[in-house]
Amino acid sequence: MTIRLYYDNAYQTDFTADVVARAEINGQPAVALDRTAFYPTGGGQPSDTGTLNGVPVVDVRDEGDLIWHVLAGLLPLDDTTVRGEIDWSRRWDHMQNHSGQHILSQSFIETHDALTVAWHLSDTSLTIDLNRIGLSDEALADAERLANLVVQRNLPITARIVSEDELPALALRKQPAIDGPLRLVEIGDFDRVACSGTHVAATAQVGLIKLLRAERRGQETRIHFVCGGRALADYERKHDLTRRLALWFGCAEDDLDVAVERIHEQANANYKALKEAQTALVEAEAQRLLATAARNGSEPHLIVAQYPGWQSEQVKQLAL
Repeated sequence: MTIRLYYDNAYQTDFTADVVARAEINGQPAVALDRTAFYPTGGGQPSDTGTLNGVPVVDVRDEGDLIWHVLAGLLPLDDTTVRGEIDWSRRWDHMQNHSGQHILSQSFIETHDALTVAWHLSDTSLTIDLNRIGLSDEALADAERLANLVVQRNLPITARIVSEDELPALALRKQPAIDGPLRLVEIGDFDRVACSGTHVAATAQVGLIKLLRAERRGQETRIHFVCGGRALADYERKHDLTRRLALWFGCAEDDLDVAVERIHEQANANYKALKEAQTALVEAEAQRLLATAARNGSEPHLIVAQYPGWQSEQVKQLAL
């Protein structure tokens, strides 16, 4: 059985362990250890990456009693004891966003009784699916404001193992679907739910929770959001874009909406004027062709002409 060091300390980034089994997973070498700080994929959270004796760990899988570390290359057979190192930037990103997800999910329950039925974290996205549809922009803002108030309260985030008999007396955000002892993650007096993931020690370490957009998916609503370092990166990118647009439009950043609206109105006016001019041109050309045919002394049945540079819509209008 592999001892899961990340349960005791999510901040541990290196460890030593003994190799207890070797295998091949999807054509890649893999090893199981007697203890590990590597978090395996599960519960909506991706696995850690890092190295074992310098060999890159590209995936980590939970196979019940053993946790398998999928490697980018062979670990020498003589390496029966290994030193593992976690990719801390990836672990920290997962900790911030997983803790942020717990906070936001409970915030939606408290503000609009919307339960999270699924969540997903990847390198590029973070989402929760709510069992509600028709949430207004103000409803989304309510949940976001509460979530960030919880972040600012710097509530402790702790984990403990409880027996199945203890569950009825505990107010859980979501009832677990499995039997037996469970690991609970608690955020002060705000949230309590079964979870096997890695989390920050206190809510302030989440930094910021920012909703990006909401979309309907059947009878559910998917919320896209970012936390911590991802939220900062999102702000930096959008701030840089806003700054460059303000320079391009020659206005203050706060006046961008006015500048865009003005250009939009001008573009509509220009388009209308262009269509009117094109219509007048077509009508004038039609009169010219008819006059030319009349001067030829016969009723026109077929007029052949070429109009390079004209749009197909104009040519069709002329033919009518």
